[in-house]
Amino acid sequence: MATDIAFITACKGRLHHLKQTLPLLAAQPDTESVVVDYACPQGTRRWVKEHFPQVKVVAVDDDSGWCVARARNLGATAATAARFCLIDADIKVRGGFVSWIRANSRPDHFYRALPLGMDVWGTFVCPAEYFWRAGGYDEAFRGWGGEDDDLYMRLEDIGCTPSGFPASLLEPIQHGDAERVAFHEVKDHTASHRVNQIYIAAKTDLAKILGRALSLEERKRLFSEAQRGVLAVPAGASNPSLEVALPVDPRVPSDPDWVLQHKLVYRFARR
Repeated sequence: MATDIAFITACKGRLHHLKQTLPLLAAQPDTESVVVDYACPQGTRRWVKEHFPQVKVVAVDDDSGWCVARARNLGATAATAARFCLIDADIKVRGGFVSWIRANSRPDHFYRALPLGMDVWGTFVCPAEYFWRAGGYDEAFRGWGGEDDDLYMRLEDIGCTPSGFPASLLEPIQHGDAERVAFHEVKDHTASHRVNQIYIAAKTDLAKILGRALSLEERKRLFSEAQRGVLAVPAGASNPSLEVALPVDPRVPSDPDWVLQHKLVYRFARR
């Protein structure tokens, strides 16, 4: 059988997890594995090349931080299989995972572990064609979470139907939150989640208003604005918000002494 599934994982400070999970991935028949060493201080690339020379390694040395979206896109670029499995370095695949995917997956669907759980939230299987048609991960995301939800939404928008595989086919390695945010500037999960929510909503709305997708530089500026807006709210305060100024349409008549400003306002309110 030709290689039809590519496992793509990224590592920064998680070599102790990868040592448990990569042997299971590399042993899957008729698959390929790609590991992205995102400036990992533990020497991930050396360990992989020494112990699993058949595994592709993508080395990133130009970012002292941690952008999982960029790491995964780089890994996907190096993969050649028609189907991607994006999987975290702390997720073990159990026997039967690959056979289930081969027997049950459809070309116009993407698959997440069901029932959904936070530990396996970012692990999913997707046709490579749809991954690239959706634009891959949005590399404007910096911080914990959000990049996966954003991609799942865009996959649905282009007609890739969400479905599921049994979560029992995965075994997450349990660990504390400190490892999840070790290389992120923002350590507060709640703050990161709010930043992501505002950013995704604002990006989606702006694209509709402007009639085009935002460039990466525009998205990075918007994400930074969302992050500044959320972090500016004192700890424990309610209703963090973000105002996004819309560009002025030059066709609208203006007054010499006044300019019409219009903004999108995003505010969190308690239920």
